[in-house]
Amino acid sequence: MNRKNITEKFVLTLLVISFSACSVLGQWWYDRLDNYITSYFLEYAKFSSEQESYIRKITKKYHNWNSTFELPKYRELLVEVKNLSDKTTNKDIEKIHIKGWALVQESNNFFIPYITTFCKNLTDTQVEEISLKLKERIGKWESSVQESEKEESIKDSIKLFSRMSRFLGVKLTETQKIELKKLYSNIDNSEIDSMERQKIWNAKFVSILKSRREGSFNSELKVHLDSLLIKQQSEKENAYNEMIAITIASLNEKQKTKFQNRINFFILSLDKIIKSQEESLIDELEYFSPHHGQ
Repeated sequence: MNRKNITEKFVLTLLVISFSACSVLGQWWYDRLDNYITSYFLEYAKFSSEQESYIRKITKKYHNWNSTFELPKYRELLVEVKNLSDKTTNKDIEKIHIKGWALVQESNNFFIPYITTFCKNLTDTQVEEISLKLKERIGKWESSVQESEKEESIKDSIKLFSRMSRFLGVKLTETQKIELKKLYSNIDNSEIDSMERQKIWNAKFVSILKSRREGSFNSELKVHLDSLLIKQQSEKENAYNEMIAITIASLNEKQKTKFQNRINFFILSLDKIIKSQEESLIDELEYFSPHHGQ
């Protein structure tokens, strides 16, 4: 319900599912995906047992849908990442980014009808609780933003990029870091505008919730929730794509081998999760078949 938070939650969900091989908890985590999403939604207000039951039912439904239709798409995306080479361009990274974002949108689209139905039955007290929770999240965001010199911001960002690279099996060389610093210096990373847009989005969301008895509620809420994931190609995004493309194209043989081995590791882990979900579905179908127990 907070644009930045929901987007990050779903992006994180996709990444953890895809990269779950980084720990032995991959399958264990995915089996409990619906519980984690339920806990997230329950943070916003005090819901009745009936409302909580509805949330659990829908997140379970999402889990089944995700394992059946989405996991293979994550695998395909990982294969594309693995096949990036020294000829990688901005366009290659942009295509992968667009496909990844489409997966995020599919998850968002899955929930919208259920969120609309759920929100129509909120009480006035719950709407106020949601409003306060959104303000609390904005407050935490504001307190975490500290004005700093651009040079310090660049240094921190390069460190973060380096950590992400190590997660993918690649230790950046000093030459690669210097090149990244040159590219990053042209990016404006101010969060002030983002916070202001978030405040406006939150206020509109609460206003729509307060009009939940009106006939236009369904369409207004859908349009507003859809706006969570509206993306427009920006100079900043182009710069990030260039950073990633240049880094991948500059990998030496040792870095490239480690990168591909790590992605292979992720793919194999995802294969295990897909197989496990398929077996669980078969067991469930057999259990509920008319001939079960005969």
